[in-house]
Amino acid sequence: MDQIRPSRGKARGRPQIASDQQGSSGLSQGIRGPRPIHSTQFIGPRPIISQPTPTPQSFPTPRPGAAMQRPPRQMPPRAAGAPQQRAPQQRAPRPYAPRPVVSSDISSAPRQDLMAGVQQVTEGLKTLDGGGGDTPLPLGRGAVRGRRQIDLEHYRTPRPQSSLGEKGKQGTTGQPVKLLANYFPITSYTNWCLYQYRVDYNPEEDRISTKKGLLAQHRERLGGYLFDGTMLFSGSRYDPPNFELTSTRRSDDQKIVITVKFTNVIETGDYANIQVFNLLLRNCLRHLNLTLIGRNFYDSKAIIELHQHKLQLWPGYETTIGRYEDNILLCAEISTKVMRQDTVLDFLNQCATDRNRDRDWMIKFKSGIVGTTVMTKYNNETYRIDDVDENSDPTSEFSKKDGSKISYIQYYKEKYNLTIRGGRQPMLISKNKRSIRQFGIEDTLVYLVPELCVMTGITDAMRNNFTLMKDMATYTRINPRERTERLTNFANRLLNTPKSVAELKNWNLTLSNRLVELTARTLQPETIQSRTNKYNGGNEADWTKCLRALPMFTSAIVKHWVILAPKENCREVDTFAQSLAKAAQGMSFILPRPAIVPMNDGRSNSFLMHIEQVLNESNPALILCVIPSSRGDVYSLIKRKLCIDRAVPSQVVLAKNVQKNNMSVCTKIAIQINCKLGGAPWLVTIPKKGMMIIGFDVCHDSQRKNISFGALVANMNDTHTSYFSCVEPHESGQELSVHFATGVIKALAKYKTINGTLPSCIVVYRDGVGEGQISHVHKTEVRLLQTACEQVYGTTAVPFAFIIVTKRISTRFFAPSKSGPENPQPGTVVDTVVTDPTK
Repeated sequence: MDQIRPSRGKARGRPQIASDQQGSSGLSQGIRGPRPIHSTQFIGPRPIISQPTPTPQSFPTPRPGAAMQRPPRQMPPRAAGAPQQRAPQQRAPRPYAPRPVVSSDISSAPRQDLMAGVQQVTEGLKTLDGGGGDTPLPLGRGAVRGRRQIDLEHYRTPRPQSSLGEKGKQGTTGQPVKLLANYFPITSYTNWCLYQYRVDYNPEEDRISTKKGLLAQHRERLGGYLFDGTMLFSGSRYDPPNFELTSTRRSDDQKIVITVKFTNVIETGDYANIQVFNLLLRNCLRHLNLTLIGRNFYDSKAIIELHQHKLQLWPGYETTIGRYEDNILLCAEISTKVMRQDTVLDFLNQCATDRNRDRDWMIKFKSGIVGTTVMTKYNNETYRIDDVDENSDPTSEFSKKDGSKISYIQYYKEKYNLTIRGGRQPMLISKNKRSIRQFGIEDTLVYLVPELCVMTGITDAMRNNFTLMKDMATYTRINPRERTERLTNFANRLLNTPKSVAELKNWNLTLSNRLVELTARTLQPETIQSRTNKYNGGNEADWTKCLRALPMFTSAIVKHWVILAPKENCREVDTFAQSLAKAAQGMSFILPRPAIVPMNDGRSNSFLMHIEQVLNESNPALILCVIPSSRGDVYSLIKRKLCIDRAVPSQVVLAKNVQKNNMSVCTKIAIQINCKLGGAPWLVTIPKKGMMIIGFDVCHDSQRKNISFGALVANMNDTHTSYFSCVEPHESGQELSVHFATGVIKALAKYKTINGTLPSCIVVYRDGVGEGQISHVHKTEVRLLQTACEQVYGTTAVPFAFIIVTKRISTRFFAPSKSGPENPQPGTVVDTVVTDPTK
């Protein structure tokens, strides 16, 4: 905990996942990659209750007699002779945004006192950003998933002339290296001219499988087509363009009227053309007898049982087809779904066992289940739990579409032949994201029975279980050779399954089973500078040995510091303090002997009491706390006390790391202590003077779902060893972009206070942005940053670069060698073949 880990390059070819806990095996994060370009939408099981949009804190219970009807889907009329438009789901409406008006009060204010105008600028930015027609959404990773359509056109501005030559956007520096990537080429495809139709059902039907079955009754008339539950794509143009079909629902022999309306012609090169490719791919995957869970397919016949941990690992694949630099490629990645064998009811009973001693057991249950994802046993659908309704249980009744009432017990018995035996259990509530996306006005709440919901994923307690993570890593952390073999086997399976082959042949699609080859380039290791010497991390990007033997770039002066620890750990703490001082001395950082304060126990109240006492008596430069376990509440209380109430640098170390007394761990703790006291461990020379580098990210509170935090950090000197930082909390519905621009103004003001001048250029690294939010960042955040610079710099122009960092990707690279595929070396740059041609 609280330790710096220089990159060792152990998992090159896939992004490293940072962890604060020692002993974590780093479970493969391939479970969740970027969302496919097209994802077939699945609606959850009945019962579904339509309600007005609830507040974030609570959800309304179903009203007796409430109808389950949905608003009709209206298609906008097309004017006669109007040019063909793209598919309606591909382009979102662009909100009106007026040109920023620079406040005369700010522009005429003296430059010496920038902070005096920060508040006025902030108000101006809020007014400026409030001109849009859309309700502002909090911007962070996943914040707008399912709520706003991707505006694909706006941010894809024309590429600069320099990238349109023979070399394109490829760089020239570095050593060329041949790589393989987890992409398969689409070797041939027809230049389709597809016709798109909207399909509606009356009465409304939610289940995708039922919709497909009803439409399939007219296959002779419709011919070959692809259908995702809403849109139908056909190579033939139907005459007339709008017509109705009548089908019989087999479950109850009810007549269903299907309305088919022509909406669009999809030409080659249209984005919707790629959407059809993905729809076709998903049809092929279904022929492989894979199970769809969420957005990915998993092999239920290859389940790995971890009986000792009551877990199942479902191997599967993430797949998506996209248009890349020179070709259309299929990206495939190994995915693993962690399925727990305990149900939500088991977790409820576990919390209820302490109901006599713990009156807050229901709060504990809610905090443990809200925000998690569960899978229903009867249809393998996944749902994110948004709330728990204590006032309803399986015996409660809800209203069907025809107005009749039925209990949940009776419904599941009739619909799925399932008997609910768990007695009284509060119902789980999940917001139906598909309904939000399609209708926008109403939220459709799905009520789920805890007994029928299986827990998915792993908890923090599981992550802290070293044995469990080690056992899982055996199957989830696979080496490059095995990964390439599994990917090739997947492609061969796709090309050798008769139904899948027939599907591809019907659409004249040919897929290669060989991984894409490309030429990348490996840059030379960057020079790292200590106080006396220069070195680099080598081919492994690991400079730990050099770091231990050389003085850090700057070292803080420590006169007095304190260690707080439970008295049963004091003997180990004394030995640990000596090792810490020895590791620090090797880096020319002098740590005197600390004052060790024993405590009766390791509870949070004991830490708070002793921290207050120590601060009042001795005013130390640093307080190091040894905590018995990685409990988040103890850590949070210590940090809150020493960051907010009493601003004193602090370091928190787990008791198990103190007992191990590992010199590598001691070295990293010494480095971090030096940084917290104002020192700098090393330096990378940046030749440009006066450059401000800004980093910005978003964090969503795991407990308070409607609260998010935007954090900004910026350098304050040319050596980039001194920083300014600020954190801005905001509630759901507040636009984070305003906070971002305000933070930049504060950083510029602080920079001028320290250096007497403003930065000559600005580089922004923006993290926490999903694919669907790039357009918003381009239209809003960049514009607000420009406005903020106008306010601060006046008529003086300042160059700035805005870089969006995306870590959650499915792309993997492999370097061929005589011994088989290996991870590429650190510093490898890929700028061709598998990159986006429009960026």
